[in-house]
Amino acid sequence: MPLSRSSKAEQARAPAAISIHRRGGGYRKVANYRSARQVVCEQKDVASVTNWQEKNVLVIDEVSMLGTRTLYAVNERICELRGCAKNFSKLPIIVFLKDFHQFRPDEGKMFSVEQRYQHDKTHTLWNRFTTVVMLKEQIRAAADPRLQRLLVRICKGIGNQSNVDLLNSTYCREVVTSLNRNRWNLNTEAALSFQRQHQAPHRIFISKHKWKDGQPTEEEAFMMLSYGNDSSIPIPAVFIFVPGMPVIVNQNTHRGLKLVNGAGYTAVDIIVDKAHPGRRISGNTILHFGPPAGILLAGESTKDFRFVGMPPGTILLTPISSKMDCQRKRPWQKTAVSRRGLPCVPAFACTDYKVQGQTLKRVALELRGTRTTHVNGQTLSRTQSLDDIMLLSKARERDIVGNTIPENMAAAEKRLEELSEATIREAELWGWASPIE
Repeated sequence: MPLSRSSKAEQARAPAAISIHRRGGGYRKVANYRSARQVVCEQKDVASVTNWQEKNVLVIDEVSMLGTRTLYAVNERICELRGCAKNFSKLPIIVFLKDFHQFRPDEGKMFSVEQRYQHDKTHTLWNRFTTVVMLKEQIRAAADPRLQRLLVRICKGIGNQSNVDLLNSTYCREVVTSLNRNRWNLNTEAALSFQRQHQAPHRIFISKHKWKDGQPTEEEAFMMLSYGNDSSIPIPAVFIFVPGMPVIVNQNTHRGLKLVNGAGYTAVDIIVDKAHPGRRISGNTILHFGPPAGILLAGESTKDFRFVGMPPGTILLTPISSKMDCQRKRPWQKTAVSRRGLPCVPAFACTDYKVQGQTLKRVALELRGTRTTHVNGQTLSRTQSLDDIMLLSKARERDIVGNTIPENMAAAEKRLEELSEATIREAELWGWASPIE
């Protein structure tokens, strides 16, 4: 049974391939068996059993987020749809996209008896992959040997002080950041700078908050308006609109139209809600105590759209509501609250999850708060050259030196590499005109 790991999603675009993706929900790990079945079940509505039997390639995206129970559900459902109880219904080729180290593995939850059975059965199935081809070359960084060497050392967990010094040579001392709150602040500053640069009017929309039990204290209300979006809350507390600015969507809204979590657009226009009229607080700044009725977005995926009453090449995103329960990370929150606003934010600063798979020409990176080799390595691999990277905060020695890969993960990957080498050696003996590269 062949297994292949690829770093190029384009390889999945074959007409005879089944492609399984996980995108949305703020990149929550796929750990629920029922939701995992739905990943495959959705395709039954658009393809007959006969069509499924004609497939000969299974493509699974985001392999680092693939849990054993998810793979168990995929295997079970494919066997059902193709009418064959053999492993993966005898599909000859399985392609796993992205990197094993791309995202942090799902940890910490106890398995039930049924879940343990699914896990153990799938682990046995995984170990049956013996014909393996692994694609390991850093294509994006091919033109920069320095970046290639740095990525190899960091991804293998063998970084040293010289790697720290090399990273710190890109450090910009004037900027200090820290994760989500950093992103909120940077996006706010960047939106205002974008407005000044283009001499354009801008509107500030304060999302609507409704507390479950009475009114909040002044401190709680202030802190809530200071708390932006995160992986579980797709709506920012404050949305600044400037015509022409880049935005990124935080919620799957219209999958068929590709208006989904992580999709990037250009903000074309805003539709003001009459229930929340604007108050001009300066010459070109208007404040709204409530969300807009909608925002018009344009992008590569919308260029052929023609909706009645809307400019050609645009799509409409409307407000949604999201519940914010009390959590340990918000100790100041005393009661549950519902936030209503647009599920999008300016895209001047993004998390590494939002830009995964993209090649960035010039980027300022934040390594702090991601003390794992796979996250730091993937964050640094977003560009084609080390010269295109600027660090927002100084790299710490503990982020690189001694930041090793868990032994079980290193052993598992070594096994796959050995199988890959054996597979390639065997293939070269088949007498092909040219060796596999």
